[in-house]
Order: sequence, then C-alpha cells, then structure tokens
Amino acid sequence: MGKHNTPLKEVLSSDVVSINPQDTLREALNVMVENRVSALPVIDVERHCIGIISVTDLLGMTKDLGDELNALAEAGGADHKDLVARLENADLLTEPVQGWMSSDVVSLGSNSTVQQAAREMVRNSIHRLVVLDDKKRLAGVVSTMDLLAVYCDD
Repeated sequence: MGKHNTPLKEVLSSDVVSINPQDTLREALNVMVENRVSALPVIDVERHCIGIISVTDLLGMTKDLGDELNALAEAGGADHKDLVARLENADLLTEPVQGWMSSDVVSLGSNSTVQQAAREMVRNSIHRLVVLDDKKRLAGVVSTMDLLAVYCDD
C-alpha cells in the first residue's frame, strides 16, 4: 500500500481544541491564542462539527475598522492586542460564534485516505479539514503539515 492510501485516522490530530456555537468571539479568540491555532471547529453537544471559526473570519470582521490591521494579517500575523481592541470598539467580541462561523465545513471520514484529503484541500483552497468518525462526530483535524509528514517519514 502506497503512502497516498494511508488512512486519515493514522495521521490526524485527535487532540483538537474546539468551541461551542454559543461561546463568544472573545472566547474563541482567546482559545486560538492560548493554543496557538488559527481555527477552531465549532461543535454541538453531540460533538457534531457544525462550523469553523478562524482568524481569517475574525480579521474579516475588522475590514471596516482599519486597513493597517488587514496589512498586518497579510504580512503574516495580526497583533492580538490590536485585534482585540478593534473588535471591542465595534462591540463584536460579545457576539456568539454561531453568527460568524463558516458553516460550510469540509470534512472526510477517518477511513478516507491522505490522497483524498489532499484533493479536498486543493479543491476547496483550505489548509485543514475536519475528520469525522462513523457517527459523524469530530474525530480530529488534518492539516497540510500532517499530510506532508506522511511523505517525510521513512
């Protein structure tokens, strides 16, 4: 069996930090910063992934709040304090995640292959996708780095 047929359950990150739809954007931002992640799966009480909230989503909210913050994002990172200050001034951080998350979740089952994951990432222009168990619950997340690691391990 070639490496491209490696099942996602063998390469996914299963220790995934997630958030609930009723949590606030402030909580989402804090969880992202504390865990050094750029996106969070949004899960319901049954652990079904109902959305994704990302730093890109948060930065999109600030579009009308200042071009310099967008320039920071394009340069490779936004200043956390500046982002929080701008969102607070716009009263956005108290909004629930559910109203701002992307609900079009790209996902595959845990028995899907590395090759299938790579195709989905390319097709959807994304860097990570949600992996679901046989009951459609969050099993983990696989990133482009996880896929590359498969080919670097000898």
